[in-house]
Amino acid sequence: MSSGWWVLAGVVVGGITSGGIGYLLQKRQFAHEVNMFMLKNKGAENVKSLLTEMLSHKSFTDRSFEAMRKAVGGYTDAEIQQLLHEIPAKKTSRKEGAEEWWYLVSRGEERASKRNAGT
Repeated sequence: MSSGWWVLAGVVVGGITSGGIGYLLQKRQFAHEVNMFMLKNKGAENVKSLLTEMLSHKSFTDRSFEAMRKAVGGYTDAEIQQLLHEIPAKKTSRKEGAEEWWYLVSRGEERASKRNAGT
């Protein structure tokens, strides 16, 4: 009977050791994947902060898409528009749809009050 207990103890110790090593490897792999994701998306986060800064300027509630595209560089129009939607910003147009302008949703009331004061 004593050999049966040794077998059982060996199985338990082996299972715990194997589980512990597997846990540590998975934890390390997850940390690596999170780090790689952050590095991959760092450029987009920097662009989002630049766009937010431009749209948060105290003098301008709206910004033209052309001005923002020149400031960003290296991204397609569709990618910049996607980032603007993620901020969140809203699209509007001027001159019968010829020009594309954007503003932050959080500044909608300020934008409306400036428009009403200007008319």
